[in-house]
Formats: sequence, C-alpha cells, structure tokens
Amino acid sequence: MAVGTPGPRVALCHEWLNARHGSEKTFEVMAAALPTADLYALTRNPAAGLEFGGRPVSTTFLDHPLLRRQSRALQLPLMPLAWRYATGRSYDAVITSSHACAKGFRPGRHALHLSYCYTPMRYAWLTDVDQRRPASPWRAFGARRLRAWDLRAAGWVDEFAAISTAVARRIEDFYGRPAVVVHPPVDLDRFTPAPEPGGGGFALAVSRMVPYKRLDLAVRGAHRAGYPLVVAGAGPEEQRLRALATGLGADVRFVVGPTDDQLAALYRDADVLVFPAEEDFGIVPVEAQACGTPVVAFSRGGALDTVVEGVTGVLVPAQDEQSVAAGIETALRSGFDPAACRRNAERFSVGRFRDAFLDWVIGAAAAKGIALDDPRHAHPA
Repeated sequence: MAVGTPGPRVALCHEWLNARHGSEKTFEVMAAALPTADLYALTRNPAAGLEFGGRPVSTTFLDHPLLRRQSRALQLPLMPLAWRYATGRSYDAVITSSHACAKGFRPGRHALHLSYCYTPMRYAWLTDVDQRRPASPWRAFGARRLRAWDLRAAGWVDEFAAISTAVARRIEDFYGRPAVVVHPPVDLDRFTPAPEPGGGGFALAVSRMVPYKRLDLAVRGAHRAGYPLVVAGAGPEEQRLRALATGLGADVRFVVGPTDDQLAALYRDADVLVFPAEEDFGIVPVEAQACGTPVVAFSRGGALDTVVEGVTGVLVPAQDEQSVAAGIETALRSGFDPAACRRNAERFSVGRFRDAFLDWVIGAAAAKGIALDDPRHAHPA
C-alpha cells in the first residue's frame, strides 16, 4: 500500500466488556493484533482491567447507567436493536467476537464480516445447559424468536471461526455453515510449573460457582475417592456447595474470589484438576496443564481439544460422581509427566492464537480483494 494511502477500515466488536473472563481476554488479544481497528462493545466497565493501549471502545445505548445495571435477561431483547444502531460508520471488514448478538452489528451486513464464535447463542439454542430460571411458555416463545433472529444474523456472516471442534460442530448443526477452529489464547507466562515438583495432597476444582459447571460432582467425586478437594471461584452456588460438603462430611476447602497469582499457586500445588463441566472450550484445564498439573474432565466439549487422554489427564465418560471418582483415582496412580502437560498447554499460547487469528482474518480479506496490513511484518522505513 502506498505511503499516505488510507488502508481499509476495520471494526472489531465484542458483546460486553464488564469483567476479565476468557472471551474478554481473547478480545483484548484480538485488539492488540489489529492495532488500527475501531473497537466496539455493547457495554464496558472500566474497572474490568482490560487494556487496549489507550484506544477508545465505542459502546451502545445499553451502556447507559440505568440500562447497564439491569440483568442480562432484561437486556437481551434489546441487544439486536443496540447492535443495529451502534454506529453510522461504514467499514471494509468487520470482525465480531460473538457469543450472543454481536453478529447483528449493522456495518457487518454490508462489509466483509468474520465472526469469531465462542458458541451459537445459548439463550436461543442451548437453553437447557445453563438453566437459572424455571421453564415457562414465555421463555420458550422468547427462545424461538431469538433463534429466528440468530439464523438471520448468521446470514450476514461471510466466514466463521470457532473456539473448539465442539463449537464448530454446533455452527454446522445450527447454521449449516463450516467454521475453522482457532483456539483461544491462554496466559502461559503467568501459569507456569513449580520450580520443584511435589504435590500438595489435594485435588482442585476452579470455576464460577453456577449450576452448569457441576462443581457438585467435583465435591461428590473427590469425597467418594477419599481425596481432599479445594474449590476455587465465586458465584451464587457457594452456599449450596458448602452445605453439600458439610452434609457429606467431605474434606473440602473453599477459596473464594482467588487472584490469578493465587490460582497459579493452587494449580502448581494440586495433584489433579477436576473439571466436570461440558464447556465450549475451557481455559481452566489448559491453565492447570500449563502449571504441570493433569486434568480429570468430562469427555465432551472443549476438553476433547485440550486434554490428551492417558498423557495429560483422564477423560471420563459420564457426568456422575462414580465416573469423576474413578477418574481421580486413575489420575493419582498414573504418574502423569508435568513436562508433557506443559508441552500440551503450549499449543494454546497467546502467540499461536495471534498467528492463527491473523492468518484467518488477512486470508479471508485477501480472498475478497481487501489488502489488510499484517502487523507481524514491519514496513521498511
């Protein structure tokens, strides 16, 4: 591109930036990989600690204080409208970082639209996975309406990328579209093995304390295996899990709201990570392996991409306490190599994600005749 010639206009959008969780961290890396892209989100909490190098993030009318405080369930019907009126600008390429309604970002209907998909919208397609409210005819009606809108929005996407093979299959099943798999990044610099090997004599479960994470199975399975458990996380299920552990007489310690440094120490000290949830990807098992700790995980979802059976952990066939207990017992007697766990985790480094993400974006743009600058290649002075 000639010096002084403006390049293609690029927008990068995420759902909401209200906490420093996996998808938000992934968006942060995307933004760093595309340093000239305009950034958008439904809402943004500056206290979340996400860094964009001083670049502004444009938000929607849902970022009004009165609306921002509403529950996600109340915001949800307004999300397609918010993305439709997010901006009046036009772009040559739009990348949406999506697990809900970001595909509805209006400029993406006319530009090259690439969707990095964490999962097709759960509220529409997977209503039985994270059921926090009782079923009702109104909820069923709402899910049908969302499903119809989501199918229409998928038609505005030129290419999909999925965070795991499980999500790629959902995209095929729900949208009838192929997707390339680009695994999300994990901070391998923070999560590293202990200088000296030596387990702390406990199993570890790390998660938000919500029903679909199935921490109850970690508690029951560890108790059945006769092994102490540490549960690290926070959420509305905390008291129920504490009551469960007390009722069983289980040896369970809770670490509520751990910092990343505390988590790294727990991963290093644990003999095994217990991960009974079915996740879209699941960064926690990769963080544990990065610290040299093997994983016991349910053999569905993202764990099939991240845990190597018999090498870095055990994949159990069912979400029940017997299977989890048997997995813990197998892992404890197998003597998994911490170095093998670390090598496996290195497949999910920030650098590998950045390269795969840029190869996808720049390659798709080139196929449409859009020449995006590759920030990995410095221009001559």
